[in-house]
Amino acid sequence: MSTNLNRRNFLKAAGTTAGFMIAAGYSPFSYAQNEKVRVGCIGTGGQGTFHIRDGLTGADQIVITAVCDVFFPHQSMAVKYAQLSNAGITLTEGQKLTDEEKQRASQAVKPNAYYDYHEMLAKEELDAVVIATPLNTHFPIAMDCLAAGKYVFCEKTLTRTLEDGRALIEKCHELNRWVQVGHQRRYNPKYNMAMGLVFDEGRLGRINHITAQWHRNHYWRRVIPGDYQLNDEEKKYITDLEHHLNWRVYEESSNGLFTELATHQTDIANWFMRAVPKRVHTFAGLDYWRDGRDTDDNILLTFEYEQNPGDPGFIPIDQRSKLQKLNLINRGYKVRFVYSSILANAKRGASELIQGDKGTIELSEEKCWMFGEDYSSVSEENLSAEELANKTGSGGTRNPTSEELKAGVELLGDVTLKTPDVYQFRAFADCIKKGTVPRSNQMVGFTTALTAIYAVQSKKEGKVVEIDPAVYTFDFETPSFHEYDSWDEETKANI
Repeated sequence: MSTNLNRRNFLKAAGTTAGFMIAAGYSPFSYAQNEKVRVGCIGTGGQGTFHIRDGLTGADQIVITAVCDVFFPHQSMAVKYAQLSNAGITLTEGQKLTDEEKQRASQAVKPNAYYDYHEMLAKEELDAVVIATPLNTHFPIAMDCLAAGKYVFCEKTLTRTLEDGRALIEKCHELNRWVQVGHQRRYNPKYNMAMGLVFDEGRLGRINHITAQWHRNHYWRRVIPGDYQLNDEEKKYITDLEHHLNWRVYEESSNGLFTELATHQTDIANWFMRAVPKRVHTFAGLDYWRDGRDTDDNILLTFEYEQNPGDPGFIPIDQRSKLQKLNLINRGYKVRFVYSSILANAKRGASELIQGDKGTIELSEEKCWMFGEDYSSVSEENLSAEELANKTGSGGTRNPTSEELKAGVELLGDVTLKTPDVYQFRAFADCIKKGTVPRSNQMVGFTTALTAIYAVQSKKEGKVVEIDPAVYTFDFETPSFHEYDSWDEETKANI
């Protein structure tokens, strides 16, 4: 059998046949060394334009050949930014192009524009699509793109319902395709470095608590152009411009803070815990904004993870043998993750605090701090009463001095980073070319989506809700949702 199929002929020959063996690492396409992945962008509003202007511009293995949006102002702006992206130019607000950049842009590929993504899929020779549309449209668009033989990058949250999430996972398995989900923190070198500190070096010891927040002092709405008249094509898709542009604040198209912000941090918690929570309890309300929205403007979520038995936990040395005899040492334990978000105060913004029995890591897209708290090297049984009193406070915990705290704080990742959006799209192209599975694959997206779905259920029922493992269990092998790049000098040198 000839293996001389190029990627264009492969698509024509494959038809509806299952794609390739992901597990075996076989690529369906044969790429020349400098050949680029042809991408179409569906949804070119705020997030879609950000991807085109910042992320895809830095992913030099990608060329944007088509854009699709049902709102013409977004569509026309996307064409401009995509052509600049294809020329390797990032145009910031207020910036003017140089003569040299204008020349480069004029010679770059200008993408075709569409209102209907079905037409785009039928007419364009695409390898992959980027979906940045309202949450309630992710599932049908992704399913159509998979059926058309395309690789898919889909913004988080992956799906709005458990049924849709499971159906998407099954479709990926059926077609031997994958979906990469926009959990960009998984591609941030600082987050991967922190994962290496936790799992390769054991710097945190046992993780025992996680807190996170994403606060904004903003009403989270877009201004509606009062004098804008929809054209005939737009009228096919848009009946209400207010609901179309401000879809995040309406339950019919979004779950608001649960899906648009919280899933960033619940993904991080799942990643560091290497697990899915067992239960969730939600407090939420629409308390501040009186502008017609029906999604909550503040939420407080508590997730509970159950760790496997076998960890000794916090046990005084002189009590260990006794506890072993009582079989208490092998009990499992719980880790709680507390998340809050409010649209009325932006203090601390977005960040995560991961606490272990040996240290704490504080993370954001801009920084990674390590707080060392490893005092286990000093055996309590060898301390005098006076030494023991100085070692512990009234609550029995260590009271480090200011000098010790200063010495124990280590700023990590002191490097100049590209936007994580660039890293995730470089990985997207790389996985397509190599036939490997993305780190933020469809299982990552689904296990994160279900945390939001169950959190919404908890709010509506007013009680703790159990998360059934059967929901994310399949009768076929699914991609891992734990992968990360260990932080080493080679990784650091390549960022």
